[in-house]
Amino acid sequence: MKRILVFFIPLIFIFSQTSTAQEYSSAIGLRAGLGANISYKKFVGSEAAFELIGGFNFGDVYASLVFEKHNRFANDIQGLTWYWGVGGSIVLEEGGVGVGGLGAIGLEYSFYDIPLNISLDWMPHLFLIGGRNFDARGGGLALRYILER
Repeated sequence: MKRILVFFIPLIFIFSQTSTAQEYSSAIGLRAGLGANISYKKFVGSEAAFELIGGFNFGDVYASLVFEKHNRFANDIQGLTWYWGVGGSIVLEEGGVGVGGLGAIGLEYSFYDIPLNISLDWMPHLFLIGGRNFDARGGGLALRYILER
């Protein structure tokens, strides 16, 4: 019981924090994980963003669109946010086409003195058509150039 409380109390505190999380308006860059990817992120509100990811993964070509909700941490470190999101993916693979959904959770940091944004996340996929059924290997490290603040 003690372990459960140690795990859930910080999560409840983090999820209960609300504040404006946007540090930039749009950014584009490279994303490395299990493949080579390009990432474009555009904020559509103070805490909401869409991320378009495309690239290669284990010989497959894919594209994903993710809606992300950005939040600040309790200690409010300037430029640092955490986010969660949901989205969809389409994969062109040797056996055909895969279509499915994905979840996302990650950390993001935007520098103020240079137009650079870094994020690290995990994006597990659940393919409804084709694909690898459930694929927990998604996610990666992105370095983006901030186009506009």
